[in-house]
Parts: sequence; structure tokens; C-alpha cells
Amino acid sequence: MAYPLRTVDATPESSPEAETPATPMRPAVVPEASVWNADVDKWEISRKDEQGARDGETLLYRGDDGTLYSRAQFVAGVQEGPFVVYHRDGSVAREGTYVSGHIEGIVNAYASPKPGGEGIRNCCVPPGAARLCERYRDGEFIAEVFYDHAGRAILSDGRLCPARPAGLPEFAQFDESRSGWALRSRELDRFWSEAGALTEEVEHPREPVRTVRRFDDGGRLLQEAGFATDDRPHGPFFRRFSESDPSPYADPRIAQERGAFEAGQATGIWTFLDGDGAVVCTVDRGVAFHDGDDQGSPAFANAGGDWLTQARALAGESRVREALVAAARAALAAGDRAVFDEFRARHVVPVTSEREAQWGDALVQSADANLAAILDALICGVDAAAAFRALASVLPGIFPVATELVDAALLLAPERRATHLTRALLRFQHGDLTGALADADVVAGESTEAADSLRSYASLIFRGFDGWPGRHALDRDPALDGVEIALGHGIDDIRHAAGIYATRLGRVRTAVRALVGADAAVDWLPPDLSHLLPAGAVSLRRETVECEPDESADGTGAPETIEIDEQLVTDNVGVPALLTAAHADWAALSWLCWAVGLDGVALPDAVAPPADLALAMQMIVRRTWRIKDRLATGSLISRSQNVPGFEWKGLDIDALPRHLAEVAAAEYVAVRSMFLWLASDALSPFQDDLRDA
Repeated sequence: MAYPLRTVDATPESSPEAETPATPMRPAVVPEASVWNADVDKWEISRKDEQGARDGETLLYRGDDGTLYSRAQFVAGVQEGPFVVYHRDGSVAREGTYVSGHIEGIVNAYASPKPGGEGIRNCCVPPGAARLCERYRDGEFIAEVFYDHAGRAILSDGRLCPARPAGLPEFAQFDESRSGWALRSRELDRFWSEAGALTEEVEHPREPVRTVRRFDDGGRLLQEAGFATDDRPHGPFFRRFSESDPSPYADPRIAQERGAFEAGQATGIWTFLDGDGAVVCTVDRGVAFHDGDDQGSPAFANAGGDWLTQARALAGESRVREALVAAARAALAAGDRAVFDEFRARHVVPVTSEREAQWGDALVQSADANLAAILDALICGVDAAAAFRALASVLPGIFPVATELVDAALLLAPERRATHLTRALLRFQHGDLTGALADADVVAGESTEAADSLRSYASLIFRGFDGWPGRHALDRDPALDGVEIALGHGIDDIRHAAGIYATRLGRVRTAVRALVGADAAVDWLPPDLSHLLPAGAVSLRRETVECEPDESADGTGAPETIEIDEQLVTDNVGVPALLTAAHADWAALSWLCWAVGLDGVALPDAVAPPADLALAMQMIVRRTWRIKDRLATGSLISRSQNVPGFEWKGLDIDALPRHLAEVAAAEYVAVRSMFLWLASDALSPFQDDLRDA
């Protein structure tokens, strides 16, 4: 990390005493020729040139008691030469030198021998400090050291600084944060142990890559690496293994490695050497893998021919990461893990079994691993089964490659029950409920809690569409007795809104059927609502609408806009997300039909709102706020205001895991938006100001 440059104002004007805003009476001891300088709150005597700039000696006097505050030199308005700041008793408080307007060399600040003097500095002065010595170069702060009254260097807590070892540069100072010595500059930072052994160098070139070198106790280079501004390794790399940093590789001869990184990924030819520098082996770790590379990679394609041939071709192009993915798919197609093991052996230097397992566990448990990081771990020797399980977790679940990679993980390590959890989640994406529940049974052998979570998720996501608002009585509220809700829309608008929901549900039904197969027997498919669409599917809007200017706002007259988005994305979307959208639309459609007097989902011919409409709207609005607070604050606001929770599908919303609370929230937001539309002149239940209210 580059050391931040620091500029310290050591001029007389830096004193905290310059704080009196009013012009004081000139003390008798101040020469009559002095002029009050309001900028520094001091009386000033100075020579001026023809342009009125200071030129020569400048004296400043305190405004309260008239004592001499400072003496400095200027040339044509630029401070030049020695300066001195005085305590009130006349002793020196601070002294140093300016060159061409910049502090240069040593600045010493002295504690006052009497009360009321200048402070060494405003803050962070160690107890017992009598002097602060600062060093500058062309105005740049270089180093500082505090000394006690005996002239001994002290640390921030007043303890004596360790004795400087022989051979250290003159300006190296003790760095308490590192328990050693340091010398920092714009170009190079160097660090030593307390005993004086060089431990680290950080080189700061003009390019945005810094070079870091670490050394052992004997001064030998242990590691040299470049780091970009995002702290990821970049550029040439060397490492020598030691007792404190032992080799992770299975071959005991490997004592050193050389290679390169690009954007944090090991790339190109890596050479592995023994302790004497002889080459043990080399391997090509290929080119880096960047965001989006999977889109055009044949290794991640939905279908392929001869995967092993593809793997060899990719390796020949130095696309080794992709080649390993293709090799895994080849092994799965052949039902033989040896296909992958033999290919991997030619491209990966094996690490110890302990390191392989530890790295694999960390990869699987990581919450922020991405494709590039997982593939880099794979090329560097991580447990392959863990890597493919992790890859399956971050790839879009509806793509065949995700399913194949989790199956490949099971081919390589069939005894790992936890991998079935990942496969169950992928099977959910394709609507394979039976297969997912079978995986849950396997997971139960390792974690009944995880298995129960899978089963609970399945029961809520893959439930039927048979709910109806009128089946449950609403809690009475005397304040709403006799309250009637005036609807803002007529029968034609209401029939059209029902058509919007029916069209969206029809699209989900088609998309789900495409994923599960035309002949699959499922009892959780969205219902066929073609009877609500006598003229066929309605057109779904996506547009920006300008509204009338809000004259009560800021008075600018600028029109506000609302976004209407009735469309539904179904491409590359898994079954759970599709069903979540479908259940939200079904809930809104069911409540709409109930709100106009129907006892089932149908197209209304007349509007006859039930007497409990106000109660229903109140309940939905309150529950929507409550579930949103559950997601936003974990129900902290609700609990602080004694707002009770409620049950959704027989479960307390505060006990729901977040992913299921989000499903519940989607339904309540959809129903609330419909009610807000129904009781207003809004254009669509799908406009953003209603859904985000």
C-alpha cells in the first residue's frame, strides 16, 4: 500500500492561537509601526516590495500581551530561509527552514517550560514528550520522532523507542504498527525487523501496479509479486517456500515457483523448481478468464459433440480453464472419472491432499466466489469435485452445463452427500420436483436441517393455484364499519386488468411446460385461463408516461413520469422464479375477482364490491408494509412499534428464511398494487409508483 503523502503547515500562521476575530488594542510593547493582520490575528511588521509583497524579515506579535510570536524571512512574497516561533516567555517553540516556499529539512518543535506556551502540536503527543523532530523534503513530510527531556526517542505511549540497529538508513524510523523500522517515500517503502533485518520492500512505479518483495531473516528473497490498484496480483510472480510458508504441492522437491498473474488469475507458463533452482516441472496455466467469457465458450455450451476432443482443442489454444470444464463433461458422458483425471494430470500440478480439501471446502462455502475465481482455483489444484459443485452453483441453473457439472462433481466424489443439496436446487430450476426431493433424502443423511429446508421450499414454491380470498374471514375493525370504497375503474378496465394477469399467467404456463416437458404430469402448473381471454392474449405494455406537473411541489413545472411494465421475462428463467411471479399474479387476479363480487376467477359482467372490501384493502396494505420491514430491517421497526406479524401459508413471516420471505412479499406487493389501482385513476397495476409505494 502506498504511503500517503502529508503536508504539514509549520509557518507561524499554523498556531491555534490565531482565533481572536476582533481587532485588539495594540499592546504597548508592540512597535507602533506594526499593522494588524486579520488573516493570522497577529500584529505584523514586515518590509514590502513595490508590489506590496513581503520582502525581508517579517515579525508577528500576539494581540493579547504583545509578546513576539514569530520571525520569518520572505523574498518577493515567498517564504525563504529560517523561521522561528516563540513561546510567550521568549524561548523557542518551533524552528525550521523554508526553501522557495516549501519546508525543507528539519523542523523542531519544543514543549514550553512554562504554562501557556505553544503546544508541540495540536494532538497525539506522547506523554513525556519534550521535542518533536520532523523531516521534510521539498515540502513533503518524510518522518517524525518524539524525544523526552533526556533527548531519548519515545513511542506514542511514552515508552522508549528501541535502539536503532547499525546499518539502517539515517531516516528510517520505528513503525509501531509493524513492530519494526520503516522508511517510506514516493518511490519505495522499505521495512526492517526490530533487529534491523530487511523484511519487505514496496516499490511504487508510475504504472498502477506496485511491486512487493518479502525477505527471510537471512535477507534472501522469499516472494516478489505485483499488485494492481484493486490489490489483485498482476504481473510476474516468484515465491520461495519456507518453514513459515511451506510448499502446498504434493511433490516434495518443489521449493520455488515462477509465473505470472493477470487480474488476480495465474496465467501463462509456470515453472516449479527445487531448492537449488533446478526445474522440477512446468505447466501452462493458460489465459485469464473474464466476465462474460462463458457466453461464447464451447465448454459452457448447452450441447456439444465429443467433449474430450473439445477439451484438447481448448488446451491447445491455452484456454486451459475451459478445457478442464469440457474434460469434466467428457468424463460424465463416458461415466468414467479416469477421463477427467488423466486430462487434469497433464495440466495441473497437484497440491497435497490436505491443501486440496481445505481449499475445496473454502470454495464451496464462499458466498462471493465467481466463475473466474473458481476456474483459477481449479487450474491451481483445488479439489476438482468441490470446484465443479461451486461452478454449478454460480452458473444459471436452467443451463445444461450447470446440471452436468454438479453430476460431474458426484462422479468424482460420489460419497459427498452435501453435493446433492446443490443438485436438488438445480433440479428445482428445471421443475424436477421428484428428483429434487430424492436428493433431499440423501442430504438428510448428513443434515436433517438442510433436507427439511429443501422440502419446505418445495412445498411452498411448487404448491397449487387453488387459493381464494373469500375462504378466510377478515378481522373486524369498528373504524371501518360502513366504509365503502369507491372504485376508480369501470367494468371494461377491470376486464382488461384480468386479461393482463391471465396473459402473464399463460406465458408462465408455457415457459414452465417447456422446462418440465410437454408430457410431464405436474399438479402445480399455472392454470389454463384462456376463458378469460375471449379475444386472445392482451398486449402487455412497457412504457414511460409523463404526468401532469405537480404544482404543489418545487414549482418548477417539470413533469413527473411513471414507468409501466406489464411484460414478463421468461427466457432463461428457472421454474421457481416463474412460479413466484405466477403466484403473485394469481393472488392479485383472485383478489381482483373477489373485489368486484365474484366467487371465483372469471371475467365479471358487473361490479358489486363486497362489504368487507375496505377491511381487505387495509389488511393487504398493512401486511405488505410488515413483510417489507421484515426484509429491510429484520422486523426491527415493527417490533419497536409493537406491530404484530402474521402467518403466510401457515408460517410466521418472522421465522421465514429470506428467500421465502421474498416470495411472500412478491404476492403482497402484487395484491396491494392491484388494490391501489382499483381504488384510484392509476393506469395499470404494474406502474412503478404503485409497486414501490
